[in-house]
Amino acid sequence: MNARRLQILDAAAALLCEKGYARTSVDDVIERAGLSGKSHFYHYFKSKEELGYEVIGRQFDLMAERGATILRDTAAAPLDRLTRFIDSVVALQIESGGKGGSPFGALGAELAEKDERFRLRLAQLFRGWSAQIQALLEEAHDQLSDDADPQRLSRFIVATLEGATQMARLKRDPSVLLGIATDLKRFICTNQRRMATS
Repeated sequence: MNARRLQILDAAAALLCEKGYARTSVDDVIERAGLSGKSHFYHYFKSKEELGYEVIGRQFDLMAERGATILRDTAAAPLDRLTRFIDSVVALQIESGGKGGSPFGALGAELAEKDERFRLRLAQLFRGWSAQIQALLEEAHDQLSDDADPQRLSRFIVATLEGATQMARLKRDPSVLLGIATDLKRFICTNQRRMATS
């Protein structure tokens, strides 16, 4: 991907997390990206909507790339990979100083009702994220209780992390996410111990 295009996408992602989609203008993106004018922006993106759509995809790709290394590390046990993945989500939030939040939840809440294309793209991204975690849980089937449903558990994990990330963003306090992630990992470990003794 072109370096200038990436520069615009990264600037827009930061602005969308800070201000939201509606309050972020093309001029804001131009200023943050250090572009000399609108012609540079419109050379790469036809509209603000196209930019928003691509920001969602890029942010998911970055998050997926970071998490994929952990989730696919077959040297580690599946549930160990899951707890390391949860830690990576927390680390990403801490790196942003609690200002980054999740571009998916923020944009989803703002745009899903306004633009069907955004809603469908976000739904696709969440399905992909859930599917990766579901595959990990299916790999750990012998460590899960007989009535455990990997699909439902994966949705629960995604919803918990997404909600916690939004709370941390709103409070500008990464410790909120850290606490909830700790509880989520404790939940996973408690279920492992209970299953091991049953």
